[in-house]
Amino acid sequence: MIFVLLSIADAVTTWLGVRLGFTESNPFLARKISEPLLFFGSYAFYTGLGVLIISISLKLSKMSPAFKVMPIVLIVFKALPVIHNVLLLSGISGNILAMVTMPSLEKLFIVP
Repeated sequence: MIFVLLSIADAVTTWLGVRLGFTESNPFLARKISEPLLFFGSYAFYTGLGVLIISISLKLSKMSPAFKVMPIVLIVFKALPVIHNVLLLSGISGNILAMVTMPSLEKLFIVP
């Protein structure tokens, strides 16, 4: 449920941001932003895909506890763009989020 709410918040804040003059950095979504049905349809599709992956992970977690991590990772990665969009819409630079998350992601994924 949290993943779906975050996805809705991401779609709405992205839509509002573009309407206020911000540029969508994801080229795939930027092509669809002019067509509301395509834009929100793609969000619905990827939200459904995310819910499916979370459901499968929760079922597989009965076999191996390692699968419990997947829903948490998906929720965190869905929350980051929402936080970024809210910061931008509130007038705070999105670079703050990058400064906070990049060191963590670099350590997590061991990016040189």
